[in-house]
Amino acid sequence: MVLDPDKPSLYHRLGGHDAIAAFVEDLVPRLTRDPRLGVYWKGKSNDSMRKDKQLLLEFLCMAFGGPSSYLGRDMKTSHEGLGITDEEWDIFARHTADSLAKLNVREAEAAEIFAAAESLKADIVEVPGLSRT
Repeated sequence: MVLDPDKPSLYHRLGGHDAIAAFVEDLVPRLTRDPRLGVYWKGKSNDSMRKDKQLLLEFLCMAFGGPSSYLGRDMKTSHEGLGITDEEWDIFARHTADSLAKLNVREAEAAEIFAAAESLKADIVEVPGLSRT
C-alpha cells in the first residue's frame, strides 16, 4: 500500500487508539463466540484473552500508522499450525465487516482495512478450502 504523505494515517482517520480499541472490543467477542472460530480460543483464561486483545490493539494501531509498538510475533509464526482455512478466513471477514459497520467506519477506511488484512492472508490461512469438522 502506497501512503500519501499529505493524507492523515488510517489510525487518525479511524479516530485513533480509542476507536481502534472499541473495534477490538467488539470484534473479539464475535470471533470467540462463533461456533467455527471459537475453538481457537478454547481454554484461554480471562488474563490470556486480555493479553490477546492488547496485542491485537497494538498490532492494529501500529499497522494503521499510529504511535504504537507491536511486540508480538509475526502473523505467520502466530498462526502456523492452526490449519486456518479459507472458509474460516471468510467468517473472520464477515465478523470484521459487522464490527466496522456497527462502529460506523466509512467505506473508504473499511476498504483499506480489508486490503491490509488481505495482505496478511497468506501468512494466516494454511489449508485453502479444507473444511474442519
